[in-house]
Amino acid sequence: MEVERDATVYAQDKFVTVDGRVETEGPVIFEGGLKAAELHARDGDLDIRGDLDVRDGIKVSDGSLHVSGALTAFDVDVDRHLEVLGLLTAKTLQAGSRIAIHGKVKADSAEVGGSLEAAASAEIDDIEVGGSVRIADQIVANSIDVGGSVRVGGGTIRGDIDVGGTFESDGPLEFNDIDVGGSVRLKGNSSGGSVDIGGVFTVSGNLKFEDIDVGGTVEIEGDAEGGDIDVGGVLKVSGNLTLTGSLEVGGRCSVDQVLMADRVEIGGSLEADLVKVSNFEVGGSTSTKRGVRASSIIVADRSRIRGPLFGDSIRLGEKAGVEAVYGKSIVLEEKSRCTLVHGVDVRIEEGCRILGEVLYTGSLEADEGAVFSIPPKRVEVLPAEPT
Repeated sequence: MEVERDATVYAQDKFVTVDGRVETEGPVIFEGGLKAAELHARDGDLDIRGDLDVRDGIKVSDGSLHVSGALTAFDVDVDRHLEVLGLLTAKTLQAGSRIAIHGKVKADSAEVGGSLEAAASAEIDDIEVGGSVRIADQIVANSIDVGGSVRVGGGTIRGDIDVGGTFESDGPLEFNDIDVGGSVRLKGNSSGGSVDIGGVFTVSGNLKFEDIDVGGTVEIEGDAEGGDIDVGGVLKVSGNLTLTGSLEVGGRCSVDQVLMADRVEIGGSLEADLVKVSNFEVGGSTSTKRGVRASSIIVADRSRIRGPLFGDSIRLGEKAGVEAVYGKSIVLEEKSRCTLVHGVDVRIEEGCRILGEVLYTGSLEADEGAVFSIPPKRVEVLPAEPT
């Protein structure tokens, strides 16, 4: 069937039915649905005012396709815009400029030069878009590769999320890996694999993950559980933070409840209710309510610690200031200050000032210039540590 420019084809029933190929040239309107084996349109827009059902492929050259009902086809390739008001089912979707679907979408792949929009849920295995993606409801996909921005209503993305600008999910999201150049915002409890973000990462809910690497800021409004975290700027967790690996923060770290990890290294400041780690190293200031408990604790020069320190090996750098220290091997380097020391083997260097008691069960080495408000005392058993 061939249809010439500016023609209007009327369906006697709900459909115009063609056993073979339909070819159109120029702007063409079908008043009603269309069923065909193939559909080729060129040099103009094609308007189907009903359902469009094509057994094989749809090709629109130098034009757009508008479907007022549902669209079903094997392959859809449109040079300009594709708009479908109903359900869309296809194997592959291609559009040079824009795809807008007002109903549900199910496809193996979608490739768009400009934008992809779906007003309902979308099940698309592979999405590749140059500009932006907007899925109002749940998404199920294998991978998303977008140059600009993505916003979805939640769902599952089994493969990689690779976005140049921003990614947002308005509902709980299950994901594999996220790689975003700008910012990521997740709402609801989410879980996934690796997170690599250049700018800002915010989660309104709990998060489970494998590892997080963010250049700027991370804010999690709930509990966070995973492997490693590396943040260049600021990390804030409103609940508990539980890591099987390491935590490295270049700037400020704030955990409202308990921080647990294998290793913690903070360049700026740390605030938490309680810190329980294997190895703890701080370069700025730390403030805790219930203290830091670790096998190894290293406090950098001039650092300030509020809250007690409990560890097997504790070393305070020069001019560091801490409160109570409880450990097996304790070293206070030159001019550091401490309110209380309970340990087994203790070394206190020149210029240190201890404002409270010093109790030890093993050995004490104190330089001549060390200042004690109360003379150190060797005891058989140390008092029980505070809880």
